[in-house]
Amino acid sequence: MNSNTHKVLSQSVLIPLMTLVGGLLVVSFAQDNPEPARPAAESQEAHPELQKIRDGINRVLEENARLKEENAQLRKENQQLRRLLAEKAAAGKASNQVTPPADGNQSTAASPGSESPMTYWLSGSNGQRHNSRCRYFKISEGRLCGPEEGKPCKLCGG
Repeated sequence: MNSNTHKVLSQSVLIPLMTLVGGLLVVSFAQDNPEPARPAAESQEAHPELQKIRDGINRVLEENARLKEENAQLRKENQQLRRLLAEKAAAGKASNQVTPPADGNQSTAASPGSESPMTYWLSGSNGQRHNSRCRYFKISEGRLCGPEEGKPCKLCGG
């Protein structure tokens, strides 16, 4: 085969090949406008099932709204309880401070180790003085006394 034969042969193959490639390009870039989807025809079986689904969704939405209201109410109650607890704690601190009664008598519930002069118990029967940590403190008949009255107890040092 000579060169002229090759030239003619290549041109005869080249033209159909180019036409094929061009056609493929046109097809690939062409707009694809499919027909719009048609809604499925509702059958008699699908309608009750669809209604059940809608009812279920409505129940869930109602329960969600109810739970949101309940949650808001519980938050308010929690705030009120915290406020009351804080007020009680503040009142408890204020009541822990010892204030003498108006009639001048000392309270019988003196705390151990306090500096009050009336934290000792003077037993009436033997005249011994017991401090508030002693097991004989306010056990027998007697009265509250100061740190210098009576004789000291041998157990607590009065």
